[in-house]
Amino acid sequence: MKIKLVIVSALTLMMFGCSSSPESAKTDDGYIAVGNVEYDSLYHYGYNLGCRSAGMVKRDNSSGSVESMKDPVLDGLTEFDKGWGAGTTACQDGISHSMYTVK
Repeated sequence: MKIKLVIVSALTLMMFGCSSSPESAKTDDGYIAVGNVEYDSLYHYGYNLGCRSAGMVKRDNSSGSVESMKDPVLDGLTEFDKGWGAGTTACQDGISHSMYTVK
């Protein structure tokens, strides 16, 4: 009797335990899911921060220089610096430009 109860309990836990496990990030064509490590990098963070900073300097001349807005903790990391440079160059006109092209 106890064996049957253990088996039924184990099967029930397996069935419900698997159905509530978290799903991994999935990508479809043209969609980047949250948590996708390939698209979650220092380069992208640097690009976004550089673009935002360049836009703020262009719109509000009293903000100082773009370089003064760079994150001092990440400054010097190769990927962050590449992204920062690309972001400040792309957005120097004050308009936010995405690094992706939608087709």
